[in-house]
Amino acid sequence: MTDPKSYLARKAAKKAAKMTVKHAAHGTATKAKRQPIRSVTLLGLGAILGSAVSFVIARRATARRVLAEKVAADAAAVVAADQERAAARHERRRAELDDRTLTDRVKSEIFRPADSPKGDVVVDSENGVVHLRGSVASPELRDRLVGDANAVDGVKKVEDLLHVRS
Repeated sequence: MTDPKSYLARKAAKKAAKMTVKHAAHGTATKAKRQPIRSVTLLGLGAILGSAVSFVIARRATARRVLAEKVAADAAAVVAADQERAAARHERRRAELDDRTLTDRVKSEIFRPADSPKGDVVVDSENGVVHLRGSVASPELRDRLVGDANAVDGVKKVEDLLHVRS
C-alpha cells in the first residue's frame, strides 16, 4: 500500500508543478512572487490623480470665470449705452415739454382779455424764443400782445411776426 503522507506530498508537488506552469504563462514564476498593491502605492496614485483632476477643474473654472467677467463687462457696456440713450431721450422730451408748457403759458396770458384775437394769432416757442404769427387789428394790440408775451416767466425773446390789418 501507499503511504498516505507520500500520497499527499506527491499530490501537493503535482499541484505546485501545475500552478508553476499556469503562472509561467502569465509571466510570473510562482504564486509567491505576486505581491498585493501596497497602500503607499495606492496613496501615491490617488494623490497624482487628485492633483491632475484639480488642475483640470481649476483651468476650467478659470476659463469660465474669464468668460463670465467678459460677459459681465459686455452687459455693463450695453446698460451704460442704454442709460445714455435714455437720458438723451429724456432731455429731448423735457425740452419739448418745456416749449409746449411755455407756449401754453404765453397763450393763456395773451389771450386772457376778451378782445384778444384768438383765431388770428398763432403762438409757437422753441428753446425759450416765442414766435407770434398772424394778423391783428391795430398796432396797439400788437404791442400789447408782444409785451404780455415778454412778461411770461421762461421767455427769453419774442419774435414779432404779426401784421397789422389795414
